Amino acid sequence: MKLQQLTKKLTLLDKWNWNPTLEINGVTSDSRCVKPGNIFVAWVGPHTDGHLYIEEAVKRGATVCVGEKEPSSPLLEGAVFLRVSDSRETLAHFLNEIHGSPSKKLKLIGVTGTNGKTTIAYLMNYLLGSKIRSGYIGTLGFQTPNRFGPLSNTTPGIEELFQLLREMKEEGIRAVAMEVSSHALHQRRVEGLEFELALFTQLTPEHLDYHPNLEEYFQSKRLLFSKPPQPKKMLINRDSPYGKRLLAENPKAKSFSITDDANYRARDIETSFEGSQFVFEKGKSKFKIKTQLPFIHNVSNVTSVLAALDLLGYDLKDFIEGLRVFSGVPGRMERVDGNGFSVFVDYAHTPDAFENILSEARRLRPKRILTLFGCGGDRDPFKRPKMTKIAYHYSDYVILTSDNPRTEDPLEIIRQMRHGLPSDSLLPNVIEIPDRREAIGELLTLAEPGDALFILGKGHEDYQVLGTEKIHFDDREIVTEILSNKRRSRIAV
Repeated sequence: MKLQQLTKKLTLLDKWNWNPTLEINGVTSDSRCVKPGNIFVAWVGPHTDGHLYIEEAVKRGATVCVGEKEPSSPLLEGAVFLRVSDSRETLAHFLNEIHGSPSKKLKLIGVTGTNGKTTIAYLMNYLLGSKIRSGYIGTLGFQTPNRFGPLSNTTPGIEELFQLLREMKEEGIRAVAMEVSSHALHQRRVEGLEFELALFTQLTPEHLDYHPNLEEYFQSKRLLFSKPPQPKKMLINRDSPYGKRLLAENPKAKSFSITDDANYRARDIETSFEGSQFVFEKGKSKFKIKTQLPFIHNVSNVTSVLAALDLLGYDLKDFIEGLRVFSGVPGRMERVDGNGFSVFVDYAHTPDAFENILSEARRLRPKRILTLFGCGGDRDPFKRPKMTKIAYHYSDYVILTSDNPRTEDPLEIIRQMRHGLPSDSLLPNVIEIPDRREAIGELLTLAEPGDALFILGKGHEDYQVLGTEKIHFDDREIVTEILSNKRRSRIAV
């Protein structure tokens, strides 16, 4: 594609060595990834200034460099420099031109909020897949009918994301359910994408190691609904105070709720450890819903998915059976067979997620609740005692262990977690075992028939980060292995 064609819709503040006939074969904002014939786009990021790498990009073969500041030294002969007011917006423009504006040819469904994104987007893709070719992008990686794989982030970097959407379009995908993180919105990784529908789950304190405060965190989430081009349709949780704010700002948006009047409502809710059932209401229409997804927060998740499918123009009757047989989302209240007791592995790693799961577990009155969790290192330390306080309040036994300690001392993380306990002295029902495998073994040893066991924090993750090293570690595999060994031991005796 010629440079003139790529730039004809752009406002250029300055042009050096202008050559409109240059043939462009790609664009990147990472100087290390530059290939001959590429455009290199520079901006000032949180850790480094991309303008410092313009010379390196040219040496690697970039024929055009774009930035908001003029280069500090003359460019190599033949290299073009374009000055723009907004480099990230310009990068998104180039990506749309090069990849054929994939979001215009896909129905892109963006899901944002603190909790629920993965379950909602994953379930949306599962149900859509019964009608059309659909895809998923999020915490669990990417998935289409033909392939799946890991991703570097919940929402990939903008260049990786545009490439993936283009590949999905070429694969015949017609809709994509995508998790949109606050980091992605703040860093403008979804710049230039057009969303058919944007969905807001709720918002509670999280990522405050990145966002200065809760209001700034909300303002990042809000960008999905406010930044042009606005989504064609919006669906917002009325049960969240921040959802109410979004609804007030967007009067054309539709609402869903499990407690209040809304455009879409769940009533007559019954939940158990085995699943949930409720009546889904849309105006005067009512649908009896049964699902294997347990607990009240999943009723809200399923309600949002049904509401979204209705807004997309589908007949909800077509999805009732699919909901009934859907077995669940990896690492989200994922059940591992115990020996007369229930074991759940879940990704919960926020105080709100702990409250949702453990309060509901207590309401369902198992014999006992045994909870194991750790807190991630090099992440928001303020939530550590809050999570411990909630776990201790609802549980009969609590085991404090490691999550992904990263470069922090696991014992120091546990010491901070203990600040949420009612006493600094040793408590008989609180155990500290820094080694997570050993901690899971102790949890299963304590279990008795009728108990509900919760292993929280890592969910689907199949690794643990110790220092800067990532080792294989899967809570589900370890539970299965330990329980199998116990069964074999009993048989041998």
